[in-house]
Amino acid sequence: MLRKLTLIAIIAFAASAFLMSTVIAQEAKQDSTKKEDAKEYNYVGHKKCKICHKTEHDSWMETVHAKAWDALKPEEQKKAECIGCHSTGKDKAGELLTGVQCEACHGPGSEYKSQKIMKDKELAMKSGLMEPTAEVCVTCHNEKSPTFKGFEFAKAVKDPKAIHAHKEMKEKKGK
Repeated sequence: MLRKLTLIAIIAFAASAFLMSTVIAQEAKQDSTKKEDAKEYNYVGHKKCKICHKTEHDSWMETVHAKAWDALKPEEQKKAECIGCHSTGKDKAGELLTGVQCEACHGPGSEYKSQKIMKDKELAMKSGLMEPTAEVCVTCHNEKSPTFKGFEFAKAVKDPKAIHAHKEMKEKKGK
């Protein structure tokens, strides 16, 4: 029962993250349209992230966030209220990125995905990279979710089975 409740909480967390990242990306997009050289933020998908973040990606692949889409019944995969939290969004080609992928929490990566930009955190942040916050998470992990059982951000971000192995966790293990 505890395992099922944990799974439900994690799925709700993923949904929140997706909705918040979408809202933030839309706000960033709206702000950027005021500039002549504005760029549109687009999702690129987890395979692009894996190129440089293999450890985090491999760890994420074992989480319920990665499997969030598969947790839906076929009829739920057609409902907007389910899709919003169990997928990341659509890429530039219009393909749905299923599961709660990297960009659901870190923002659409089209403008920050290059190694040159990622090496400069300030530049990456200006290019759309987000650091996940409780506000991002609760866009899905909230009372609107049919599986919501409460959410503790501080606890969730320390659980590698919920999200992925973080740098801080690797340092604690001496890696």
